[in-house]
Amino acid sequence: MDLYYVGLLFISFISSYILTSSIMKKMINVKYGIDLHKKEKTKVAEMGGIAPVSVNIGVLSILNPAVSIVMALSGIVGIVDDIAKLSPWQKLILLGLIGIPAGLLLDFNLIKIISLILGISIVSNLTNMLAGFNGLEIGLGIISSFFIGLVLLLKGDFSGFQIVMVFTASYLGFFMLNKYPAKVFPGDVGTLPIGAFLATIAVWKDIIPQLVIVLTPYLLDAFLKYYTAGVTKREDHKPTTLKNGKLYVEGGYLSLPRLILKKKPMKEYEIVWVLWSISAFFGILSLIYTTTQLRCI
Repeated sequence: MDLYYVGLLFISFISSYILTSSIMKKMINVKYGIDLHKKEKTKVAEMGGIAPVSVNIGVLSILNPAVSIVMALSGIVGIVDDIAKLSPWQKLILLGLIGIPAGLLLDFNLIKIISLILGISIVSNLTNMLAGFNGLEIGLGIISSFFIGLVLLLKGDFSGFQIVMVFTASYLGFFMLNKYPAKVFPGDVGTLPIGAFLATIAVWKDIIPQLVIVLTPYLLDAFLKYYTAGVTKREDHKPTTLKNGKLYVEGGYLSLPRLILKKKPMKEYEIVWVLWSISAFFGILSLIYTTTQLRCI
């Protein structure tokens, strides 16, 4: 590993941390959310995800301009969604369109471009949906990208590994201020690009099966939400409640976190750790799959 690449990792991490600190100080009275899972309903700056996305746009443009453009365009969609609240269909379409310029820049054939359109549209929404607790979505994004990076390393694709680790380092810088107790929230500008990036890497590097394995917690969460929300009236949806420092679920729709909390109430950081552990488990399965695949070649 050369010093130039180590320098890019360091710059990505530090720049993201410093930029996040600056943004959250400016956003706290402009765009903020209420931390619902705390006894004291404090204000927390939103749209902090602009920081890691901006860093990725800059650093990844050195390594691969097409991936940098994916980050930029998905970040723009996220900003619009944070401010204007796009409908689900508008988000799906706008995110999917990102696959066209990205696919052309990566010299994809028609089938790969279509795969990228569908991948960015679907995966971006998945990484945006499994959320709601301090550090959850960013932590899951870091774990997912880390294992995708290891998959590429196992396959001998060091340049791909470098791109993924730069992405991971920038989000890790943001995570330091987003972890429990969160001082900043990512907003859709921070979560949508995670899925856009992962989908782009998976289609480009032909590791779609590995990505599907890594995304299993997201897929389970989406299935539970669509299945239960589809048969439950909106007014019957009840938020997670805080009692004696623990989170409880009393009726309403199900999601992966809510299903776990329904069985065993936990503190906020405990449920996050459980979900991170589940994500890491499926990340390990993706490595096992890759190793088995390589042995069969």
